[in-house]
Amino acid sequence: MMDIRRLSPGMVDEVVIIHDGISEKDQRILNGILPTRFILYDFPLNNARVLNAGAVRQFSKMVFTKFECLKLLGDYRNVLWSDYDVVIQANVSELFSYSESGVKLMPSGLPVRIQLKKEVPEYDMEAEAIGAGLFVFQDHLKDYLKMYEFCYQELERHAEILAMPEQAIFDFMVQRFSLKPVAIDRFVYSPHPTDQSLANSAKIIHAYGQPKFWNGLHNQQWQRNYQAWISMGGTKYRQKSMVEKMASKLRSGVLRLSAQIGG
Repeated sequence: MMDIRRLSPGMVDEVVIIHDGISEKDQRILNGILPTRFILYDFPLNNARVLNAGAVRQFSKMVFTKFECLKLLGDYRNVLWSDYDVVIQANVSELFSYSESGVKLMPSGLPVRIQLKKEVPEYDMEAEAIGAGLFVFQDHLKDYLKMYEFCYQELERHAEILAMPEQAIFDFMVQRFSLKPVAIDRFVYSPHPTDQSLANSAKIIHAYGQPKFWNGLHNQQWQRNYQAWISMGGTKYRQKSMVEKMASKLRSGVLRLSAQIGG
């Protein structure tokens, strides 16, 4: 948000943060950086089969907040999703330029089948998959509410065989609705910070995988933003203790056992 305010002034009317718990103090601070709307995420699928699927446990339910961007088209002309493990290094306002199809996605250069543990015959497994770390939806995207419903329906159908869960569902959506997305260049908008040939000239760098900027991957710009956040009174990053990590794994195991007992 600090990078957007500094490098792309006037680009956004409002930031939407879909969350599972943010203190009122942090909400006030964030709203002071850019006008912010907070939405507490209500994951709509509550059956144990989905909740205990490997990819859902690995990435958490919050990864599916990306589907909510479709629903937000009822309130906004342009909706841009960005993963949180990024640093914006240049003006990115061109991402909101008009596109005929109303959708901009980032091709991965890899086939759809790599997003899955098992192939789904009704879809083309050799089509190019997308990466969902950055995308744009625009309000002239036809049938966006049908797409929203489709994403959760397909998640419920295929939860157990998803490897990169929300990306695979978006792959299915592109094919089912015959979308013709404008390509977002991953070499400009998503190289890893350690990529010496691309990172310095990229508009956005993306710390996918581990470590992140906050737990071992040093980046001066991110560090300046973090220090500014702390000086505003924002909550400090706190790494989970070993006990907390073990407790989290234990809870996950109990949930899986409960699901098995319940059939």
